[in-house]
Amino acid sequence: MNSCFIAQWEKSKEAVRHWWLMLVLGIVLFVVGIIVFVYPAQSYLGMSLLFGFVILFSGISEIVLSLANHHLITGRGWLLAAGIIETILGLFLIFNMAMSVVALPIFLGFWLLFRSFTLMGLGGDMRSMRVSGAGWTIASGILLMIFSLIVLVQPVVFGMEAVIAWVGISFLFAGIAAGIFAFQLKDVHKTFKEMQ
Repeated sequence: MNSCFIAQWEKSKEAVRHWWLMLVLGIVLFVVGIIVFVYPAQSYLGMSLLFGFVILFSGISEIVLSLANHHLITGRGWLLAAGIIETILGLFLIFNMAMSVVALPIFLGFWLLFRSFTLMGLGGDMRSMRVSGAGWTIASGILLMIFSLIVLVQPVVFGMEAVIAWVGISFLFAGIAAGIFAFQLKDVHKTFKEMQ
């Protein structure tokens, strides 16, 4: 049993070496948030295509990170589930432009809501592993959940201009949250290296 634990420990050390994928994802999400504010007058069709590609990239990144971390005990399931759902949603948005234009606020609101649940789950897993800053990941998941609910309510209450503003804010925040999580993974990787 002790040798099994040691083998698992060694595999986990190697698994978190791909922490930078989450950082790249965070940067992409943050840049998309900036683009939303810089070009708010762009066509709604262009926004739906852009978001489709961003969500697809996010999904593929999370699947790769999950598969690279197949030996990691916690957090892998959250990343894999999020990656699969985001990949499917991204492909749907790209190849069904007419429907995605009509339902874009709903798609984005639920995607952001799903990301918030993923962040809270990953934060909980990291807290159980006693990773410093796990509370920030959980808090960012809660804030992203609030933003996603605002995006879902906005078209009914305030119209599409408000949706664009809240989507921009949500993407900025999702990028920051992914960056925080990436640096937590980097700290875990650094800790593993120092223990060698």
